[in-house]
Amino acid sequence: MRLVLSGATLIDGRGGRPIANAEVVVEADRILAVGSAGDLADRAEANVIDLTGKYLLPGFINAHDHLTTKRLRGSRTDRAAVDDALMITRGIQNALVNLREGITTVRDAGAPRGLSLTLKSAIARSGVVTPRILAVAQGLTETAGYAHEIFVEVDTPLEAKKAAGAMIKRGADFIKCMASIEWGLAEGKPLSTVNMDVATMRAAFDLAHHHGRRCMAHALCDEAIANAVDAGADTIEHGVFLSASTARKMAKRGVGLVPTLSGYKELRNDWGRGQGIMRDSAKIVEQHQVGFRHALEAGVTLAFGSDSLGSLLDECRTMQEWRVTPMQCIEAITRNAAMLLGIDDQVGIIAAERVADLVVLDANPISNIAALGEVELVVKAGRLIDPAMLPV
Repeated sequence: MRLVLSGATLIDGRGGRPIANAEVVVEADRILAVGSAGDLADRAEANVIDLTGKYLLPGFINAHDHLTTKRLRGSRTDRAAVDDALMITRGIQNALVNLREGITTVRDAGAPRGLSLTLKSAIARSGVVTPRILAVAQGLTETAGYAHEIFVEVDTPLEAKKAAGAMIKRGADFIKCMASIEWGLAEGKPLSTVNMDVATMRAAFDLAHHHGRRCMAHALCDEAIANAVDAGADTIEHGVFLSASTARKMAKRGVGLVPTLSGYKELRNDWGRGQGIMRDSAKIVEQHQVGFRHALEAGVTLAFGSDSLGSLLDECRTMQEWRVTPMQCIEAITRNAAMLLGIDDQVGIIAAERVADLVVLDANPISNIAALGEVELVVKAGRLIDPAMLPV
């Protein structure tokens, strides 16, 4: 049955002026037409939903999550030791939490033993309605490097190329390298330094691009960010110590930033990660605000990612505190994220022929960013979902 969403104020994800009294017509999983209420569809055989007083936006996109380990307590070793079945169960639950928040697409940035791919496959086979999942299997790191407890260790370009190829064979949608390493062990150590060299990352990224996959790099210190850009990364994850010059290089080459601000702010709380990480979190957030400003001033494309501890609303609140307008926040969680993930021909804006991923809000997010947390209705690929009915 044709679905007609009528009467809402439309914020289409393009950054333009909201359109009052709009109408969106959905057929199957696609948007058929967008226009003024009452002008578009024969309503005789349609499911018409009156959204007068509501706000209609594109489905939100989380460009950096870890569904199977999200909000797990303990060290990375502790989290990696969790039983696979429990991780998959948690992954489904966390996917549903994303959907309840209006998130209709998630990029999972890697899991122990490549369980993000297992989760994606399990959801597809089961028919459970969740956000669509784009999955990294496991990141690549050097021996004893950052996240070696859960990711694949490589030390040469050939090893990196073979590891990336193996993940592509398994069905990975993205290839990820850990360009930097961080410590939370003792006072006096640098908060971040280089982990992987350019040649090793480039070997993985070149193969990924040859197979039509995009590439992401965990990078905090400025030298690691610059290395990842030179190696061919499409997105930089985190980017805490980003300098003005490296930000300009990113903007010139079209490399986006997924800053995961809310995840770093949450690290000040005790998640069993260790006292050093809690101690250093305030320093990291302070530096992140500087790097984030450099990205804004350079015109780097920004997208939302929660990482393993953050949330969409906290991310947008932090962005606004750091001089991002509400409309720019909306672009970061819709169109920008779709562009950086390479799916902007399908989702990210509300337009005819795009996939019907939509979010209905009770209040105006332009006047109050907290309205992004007031999700009344979600449409995922044309299917109506009441967030209150999700089993989470």
